[in-house]
Amino acid sequence: MKEMPFEKIASMYDPLIKSQIKLYHLSNHFDQYYQAGLLGLWRAYETFNPEKGTFSSYAFLLVRGSILQELRGEARRQKAEEIQDPHESMTFKTLSHEDTIPYLEDVNMNLYLIHLTENQQRWVVQRVVQMKSEAEIAEMYGVTVYAVKSWRKSAIKRLRTVLSAN
Repeated sequence: MKEMPFEKIASMYDPLIKSQIKLYHLSNHFDQYYQAGLLGLWRAYETFNPEKGTFSSYAFLLVRGSILQELRGEARRQKAEEIQDPHESMTFKTLSHEDTIPYLEDVNMNLYLIHLTENQQRWVVQRVVQMKSEAEIAEMYGVTVYAVKSWRKSAIKRLRTVLSAN
């Protein structure tokens, strides 16, 4: 394969890279995964040994492997962002002028709230702790009632996941 320039190989195997991105539904970060696929193709181009098989099979394995490796890395980065320093969590801060989370009053609640996003925490504090209606919460934060219901739905889903893991 070294007799051809890499640019020609890249254009020949462009459909392979795109098909792998499409197969794993990664189109929302197309450039990131396309770059990973190109890096896999480059590794295949540089390390190919014709005695061990065909280039197309080897390229397929390295392109797919690079894309999946990038996907795993992205998942690890997202998980690391979710697992943050609890002192940086919204449970230890003031969410707004009215809805401080009663940390010292209910330590157990805070153990679950650290797993929620800011809006999910707002819903829990306002609806469950302060017993406000969804309409009142929506008015307080300047959003629609449907947005508050979305916070509720995602908060309950996340809390169920956390509770089942414990």
